Amino acid sequence: MSLIFKTRILTPERMDLEPLNAQSAAEILKTLETINAWLGGVRATLWHLKRFSRRWSPGQSIRIVDWGTGGADVPRAIVRWARREGYHAEIVGVDSNRVVADYAREACREYPEIKIVDGDVSFRRNDGAGEPFDYAISSLCLHHLSDQEIVELLRKSDRCARRGMIMNDLKRSARAWAWIWALSRLGRVHSIVQADGPLSVKRAFTPQELGNLADRANVAYAGVYAHFGYRLTLAGEKL
Repeated sequence: MSLIFKTRILTPERMDLEPLNAQSAAEILKTLETINAWLGGVRATLWHLKRFSRRWSPGQSIRIVDWGTGGADVPRAIVRWARREGYHAEIVGVDSNRVVADYAREACREYPEIKIVDGDVSFRRNDGAGEPFDYAISSLCLHHLSDQEIVELLRKSDRCARRGMIMNDLKRSARAWAWIWALSRLGRVHSIVQADGPLSVKRAFTPQELGNLADRANVAYAGVYAHFGYRLTLAGEKL
């Protein structure tokens, strides 16, 4: 890893600072969904659920909370997989951006198993749906947070999830930065994606850093896994 990527930086991303209209949000979220589908983001989360499901009963219902759900592409992929496998996945997607949450609700119209709510990582359930969940997940959410906020989110996920967690994010490296810089420009994507994509890599993690955050949060059952597409997951079950 290049010395210029030795530590994660916390320069804010444009998407976290600038108000979005519905058209811009849709363009950005569709691009992120394509990236998740083609560069391993969805597969990384499903890989863990598939191995966890070996301990599930046939037809079992599983409740999941997805922090920073964005366009809810990962919850939709989970529901499609669960339907094929004969499970019932009930997912609550949480996002702090109201325009993004509205997009996710529209995208999930044919997925009654998914509920989208407005809230941030300090979200507390008050709508009567009830806790606990079975699993807490996130995808490309952690790198938007400070280290201390990540620790707090991991602790909260540990409290509200009976079975375990799957936190999916980027691996920080010069090569990953170069790939996302080039692809975002060759693809002529939205200017926010062009700016935030490479910056997201700089805000991301090494495996050791992610493991250290898990140690600080006292979630010893969650290990760090590397996946295709410069993805890392912090995942595990309470056995």
